[in-house]
Amino acid sequence: MAQHDQKIDSILDNTLQMLSGGAPATSPDEGVNLIQDWIGVVRSDVSTQWVAEPLEKLRDALNNNDMRTVERVMRDLAGATIDLGNNAADGAYKQQLQNLSTALNDFARGLYGAGSVQSGNQ
Repeated sequence: MAQHDQKIDSILDNTLQMLSGGAPATSPDEGVNLIQDWIGVVRSDVSTQWVAEPLEKLRDALNNNDMRTVERVMRDLAGATIDLGNNAADGAYKQQLQNLSTALNDFARGLYGAGSVQSGNQ
């Protein structure tokens, strides 16, 4: 269990660092790799397996360079992240998940503000 918690801590830290760098500082390949790590983590726990589907949609949208879908799915994931934090039985990771939700929203807003979404795939 401690190793699992360390992996979650590491992925949370990496995600927050990546998202705080902003859209131009993050490559799609880096995002896809991090999302793949998250998919593995959420699938390992019955209570979080439902998060794998939107993560897979995000991964696929990045692979297809569909920034309109990336922005939408990131906003959806921000809401799911808050739900996940609020429903954690022992309150573990609640603050980190709130921070992650804010970072996801800010990053998605940055995609939209940068014009990426406006000129992205229809």
